[in-house]
Amino acid sequence: MTAMTAGGATGDGADAIREWIAANIGGAITRFEPIARWRQAWEVDVDRGGEQLRLHVRGERGSGLDNRPLRREFDALGHLAASGIPVPRLFGWCDNPRAIIMENLADTPFLGNLDGDPQLQSMVEDYAAIMADIHRLDPAPFAAMGIEAPVGAEAVATEYLEFAEGIYDETPHPPNALIAFCRGWLRRHLPLHRERLAPVIGDAPQFFHDGGRVTAIYDLELVKLADPMLDIASIRLRDTNEPIADVEAVLARYEREMGEPLDQAALSYYTVLLFIAVPMISTPALAPRPHPALVEYLSWFLASSRGAIEAVAEAKGIALDPVEKVEKASTVHDGAFEDLVAQCADLQPSGFIRQAPALALAYYVRNANALAAPIDAADRADARALLGIDADPAVNLDSILEDFVVQASPEQDEALVRLFHRRAMRQLQLLEDYPAPIVNRGLQPLRRRR
Repeated sequence: MTAMTAGGATGDGADAIREWIAANIGGAITRFEPIARWRQAWEVDVDRGGEQLRLHVRGERGSGLDNRPLRREFDALGHLAASGIPVPRLFGWCDNPRAIIMENLADTPFLGNLDGDPQLQSMVEDYAAIMADIHRLDPAPFAAMGIEAPVGAEAVATEYLEFAEGIYDETPHPPNALIAFCRGWLRRHLPLHRERLAPVIGDAPQFFHDGGRVTAIYDLELVKLADPMLDIASIRLRDTNEPIADVEAVLARYEREMGEPLDQAALSYYTVLLFIAVPMISTPALAPRPHPALVEYLSWFLASSRGAIEAVAEAKGIALDPVEKVEKASTVHDGAFEDLVAQCADLQPSGFIRQAPALALAYYVRNANALAAPIDAADRADARALLGIDADPAVNLDSILEDFVVQASPEQDEALVRLFHRRAMRQLQLLEDYPAPIVNRGLQPLRRRR
């Protein structure tokens, strides 16, 4: 999630893209439309002597989160296509600006299955079979593209952890005890019994379908050589915001295709890692002011923090208790914030944003006005009851907890997991008016493997 951007119809590389299309594809451009996303992108229609071509031009992200060379994605798509994996047709690579020119599919992207449509569920399971095909591919051609191949079990396990830690540690940030706890837990639970490397997608499941079958997988910017359990964990992460009706059935399909059970310890590790990497990597993306979509970013930051601690609880067999909602407090500013919400109520979202950013922000500050003090009081009461920490209200509780976590023994894990879960659920109350599944949908339970 870098800041949202939209390349224009001219300038910002658009003129060079037009020239590339003229030189390499030919025909007359009949539509050239920018797309507001995390990267520069355009949808382009071309009439080539009566042949109608629909193109998608995928540019590089700006500076920010988890950026990987775009050329790597282009090369990976080409190799996958040659290996029989369904991907969009490639028309070519533009060097300046760096962009992939590919088919703009008329099919439907999978964006979740909240209603439990059995046909969609079946296609997600088919995606798992495609993923298994990718995991069986020879890693050597991917290494030849410049994709790093970690050597040894520890390097395989820590490659993405160290990537996320690097971004987080280099970015000025306030104390965050939950992140500190998860980092420590991961270091104590490295899956050192596994060294297998495979091509992995890194952000599954994303695919197009025609209503009955998967027609192409897409968005392979995170392709890497890693433990295949990372891909399985990514399905669990993406399920929180693009819900899958039955995650267990998807994973069971993968197991049947691979002919072996999932590795529970490795899956637990990568599930915690992928969830906690979201707030770590997104920390710099929360900094811009004014922010283009603060609440959208906060929804990922806060909900993924919850998912990480739920994943630790799952790994340790801790049954988490329901968290009682904090009661809102009245303040002298209530009327002003209600008026702010009313003034923004008619604003409409655009693009992929689920709620107009100004309206989402109005709801957020209204809730913060009523909940900030009660949430802080509840957090401090928990710290006293569970850990014996009696912090002065003038002192940052996260700073105290972060110091506590660094010194804590594994025997204190359960108390910390319960504390962090309660804190995460209370923070999500601030987003209760944001219409994204991730705000209310936690980590979905799975049958425990050996």
